[in-house]
Amino acid sequence: MQVQTQEVSDMKATTGRRPRLASHSLDLPNHCDICNRARSHGSHQRCSKIRQQRKSLEWEAYMANVEAKRTQKARRHA
Repeated sequence: MQVQTQEVSDMKATTGRRPRLASHSLDLPNHCDICNRARSHGSHQRCSKIRQQRKSLEWEAYMANVEAKRTQKARRHA
């Protein structure tokens, strides 16, 4: 059984819509960083593949740092 708060019930009654789940919008750029066109127009599958290739080295370095921190933490508590 779900219990609704009065605030949510009032919002549904006045607007007829569900309340937003997020308190603020995401901070995503409007334009693609690869082709510099609006993300809302057209498909960006090709841009996505290019972005993944560019970010792969950065991601590998990040994961190596995470693994190094994990191994140091294990030694400290041993």
